[in-house]
Amino acid sequence: MKEIGNKKNNDKNITVIALGILTAILTITNLWTFFVYAPDETNISKESASGKFEFLDPARKLIDKQDLIINVQPLREYLDEKYKKDLNVSIYFEYLPTGASIATNKDAEFYPASLLKVPAAMAVAKKIEKGEWKWTNKLVLMSSDRDDKFGSLHKESTGSTFTIEELVRRSLADSDNTAHFILVRNLETEEIDDVYEHMGLKGFLSTNGNLSAKRYSVIFRTLYNSSYLSDENSQKLLNFLSQSPFKDYIQSALPQDIIFSHKIGIDREKEIYLDSGLIYFKNRPYLLTIMIRDNNEKMAMEKMEDVSEKTYAYIRDYHEENN
Repeated sequence: MKEIGNKKNNDKNITVIALGILTAILTITNLWTFFVYAPDETNISKESASGKFEFLDPARKLIDKQDLIINVQPLREYLDEKYKKDLNVSIYFEYLPTGASIATNKDAEFYPASLLKVPAAMAVAKKIEKGEWKWTNKLVLMSSDRDDKFGSLHKESTGSTFTIEELVRRSLADSDNTAHFILVRNLETEEIDDVYEHMGLKGFLSTNGNLSAKRYSVIFRTLYNSSYLSDENSQKLLNFLSQSPFKDYIQSALPQDIIFSHKIGIDREKEIYLDSGLIYFKNRPYLLTIMIRDNNEKMAMEKMEDVSEKTYAYIRDYHEENN
């Protein structure tokens, strides 16, 4: 009988221990659920700190909220009121950190003139990335390459050689026509066409060659995003474009300390004046393209200066509480 009593006591002790363990497990589980899953402020802070907002733009962490400009309506109203009725003007503005944009007369098209040197330079850089050329390779100047409208390379002797890097730099920074024609002569049409196809301009070379400010702006956005070329080569081309000595048009309304990577285009026979590029205003970079047809270059310059000045002032002075 004594053994049976001891057995009952042992069974009772085991049951008590088991219940204690189960209670402890349930308590730990409840605490875990409370602290990990409960939607309280502590948990929200943990989520924010651990970067689990997978539906949000990861680049937002790199930009101060005061620089995330979305509202460009006041600027749009000014540009539309002054230029929308003038189909000889096409303007495209894009605020790069957010993509906020303005397209005034977005369907008005113009011959891009020297702006076409940028896609050609991109085709050269892509050929180098493929290992088919090197920046240090040299190309020969032939008499058929000469053009004295822009640049000074036409003054060099026939048979002179220049590195590909020097030719691209002159083509972009100096808008040298001869340098551009040397490069294009050594490229295949398909290689240049590949650049346009990447930017959604497939078949452009077989068209009348006209573009709106909005469509052309894709070229500079492609360089800025480094979506076609490597980071190194996109940087190289934009650096060359920032060395332009041409200070009129858009540049005329910008402070001297702001980097402006851009390409100008002039066709006086067609009475077309163009400027497009990236304005690297600190923490607030933007893209601006202006195309104008006018029989008076001075008037075209004044229009570009006005658009540039108003755009720069809006971005510089923007404060959320004022808009």
